[in-house]
Amino acid sequence: GNQRAAAELLARVQQLENGNLELERENQMLMSKFAEKEVEKDSLVNRLNDLEKNIVPSLKKALNDISLEKDAAVVAKEDTLAQLRSMKKRLREAEEEQYRAEEDSASLRAQLNTLQQQVMSNSYSGYAVGTSSEQTLAMEKEIQDLQAQLKQESLLRQQEQQKLAEESLLRQQDQQRLAEEQSRTTSLAVEKREMEEKIAALTKKSSEEASEFAARKAFSMVTHLTNFMFVNFIRK
Repeated sequence: GNQRAAAELLARVQQLENGNLELERENQMLMSKFAEKEVEKDSLVNRLNDLEKNIVPSLKKALNDISLEKDAAVVAKEDTLAQLRSMKKRLREAEEEQYRAEEDSASLRAQLNTLQQQVMSNSYSGYAVGTSSEQTLAMEKEIQDLQAQLKQESLLRQQEQQKLAEESLLRQQDQQRLAEEQSRTTSLAVEKREMEEKIAALTKKSSEEASEFAARKAFSMVTHLTNFMFVNFIRK
């Protein structure tokens, strides 16, 4: 009877030893996973520290610069709008002046043609044409002056239009640059928040795995103690 009981106890001890070996293997796996998580956590912590040390200050500076640039852009926009209104007014006045000059030129050209016809008619009739010739030359000079004025007005209008286009392009570039800075700021803020959440999750998981590892270690020690007691009991 005692031999049978001893054999059963030895078999039980062997089962416990096998179970203990399995627990040891699982503990090793948990320790390996735990170490990997710690490495990953350390890497994330370093990245977050770098983010807070190097990137966040530049991010704050960028935000401050953007705020200042935005305020300056608002002022510049108001100035630009005032300039645009003034340019448009001058452009409209130049167009009206050019239109009037063209009308005057057409009228003078018609008068000149009439005078030239009269001069030709008078020359054929034998009348003096000195006065008419002087009038013709005066009108031709006036037409030339008007044409020069038209050319100058046209050049000024082209310059105003070019300046308007350049101002519009500069406004678009400023708006694009502000949009890019705001997008970069938002992206960095999102990255920082995601890293903080991931570190928190890793910390929680590491804590849970450490607790599980400690529990398994304690159970393994109890198993070893139980086996030791069984063996001593059998030997006695």
